[in-house]
Amino acid sequence: MPETKERDYQNRIRAQIAQYANPDGLIQLGPIYHYWINKHIVPRIAEVFGVHDALLFYAQYTAEALRQPGATRRIVSLGAGDCKYEILLIKKLLEMGEKDFVLEAVELSPLRFDRARAAASAEGVGKHLLLTQGDLNTWVATEKYSVVIAKDTLHHVLQLEHLFDAIHGSLEQNSAFLTTDMIGRNGHMRWPEALEIIQAIWKFIPDHYKMNHQLKRLEKEYDNWDCSKKGFEGIRAQDILPLLVEKFTFRGFLGFGNLPDIFIDRGFGHNLNVDNPRDTGFIDFLEYLNSLLIDLGYLKPTMIYGVMTRRNQHAPLPKCYRHWTPEFCIRAGEPRRHQGIAKHTTRFDPA
Repeated sequence: MPETKERDYQNRIRAQIAQYANPDGLIQLGPIYHYWINKHIVPRIAEVFGVHDALLFYAQYTAEALRQPGATRRIVSLGAGDCKYEILLIKKLLEMGEKDFVLEAVELSPLRFDRARAAASAEGVGKHLLLTQGDLNTWVATEKYSVVIAKDTLHHVLQLEHLFDAIHGSLEQNSAFLTTDMIGRNGHMRWPEALEIIQAIWKFIPDHYKMNHQLKRLEKEYDNWDCSKKGFEGIRAQDILPLLVEKFTFRGFLGFGNLPDIFIDRGFGHNLNVDNPRDTGFIDFLEYLNSLLIDLGYLKPTMIYGVMTRRNQHAPLPKCYRHWTPEFCIRAGEPRRHQGIAKHTTRFDPA
């Protein structure tokens, strides 16, 4: 890697570690996010996967893979942070009757390991948790796994092709690769077709909807902010789904999100009150419009739930919501292959 690219990469590594050094200090998702998820998205999760939340999604498919003949009963969670979710998953698997398994948690920042060890010990699940420091951009599996988990992780990865090849090579014959992640434009920006609608909406919403709590500013005009300028946030989000389709076979898939994202997320979501019917009605309106435009192929989802296996050309079609298959949910145009730090395209490819 040339010296300037290596320096930029190391700067991003430091920014990423610093960003999550104190996760409790990060702005959390507000009540309006949970209103949107529970009313509009949970029923779709139930329809496609037969469960009603992300923890049960991971637990159900993990338990199924662990019970396959010849399974090593090893799980790896990539980008596990301080393992709050991994500990919940271990406890749920124990409740489901699974006993002799190990969950390896791979995390870039060693600063988060002490909290993970303490929490696992406090919950009595320490023997099931193995902590490994690793950079997912260079990670190579040393084991075969019954389950590979990437929860809200892939949109931080620069070397997606390498990581997906490493995951594929680590999967057992009947294992599962599970993810929930963000697949919109790089840096969590809006694509031109969505940006045009957001800017039109910005003209009639009240000013108190426009306070950006993450950037601590009132945005009289919507700023299509690039979150990937310093660290790895959304660094190659737009390439995730095309590469997953290329390298894996989906068993189940749910795409969702786009227009509502801004108004339910950490930046602007705290401006809306779940007890105010005008605010919840606004979110309902955005979701109905969003679903219609996805149905028509004009907009594409920005988030996914996915269950995948090793590449298998003879596998049955995945279970999906409506006609929103993985292929249908890819925005028109080939994914831009990585060359150094990924760039953003501003070309509008109509679906």
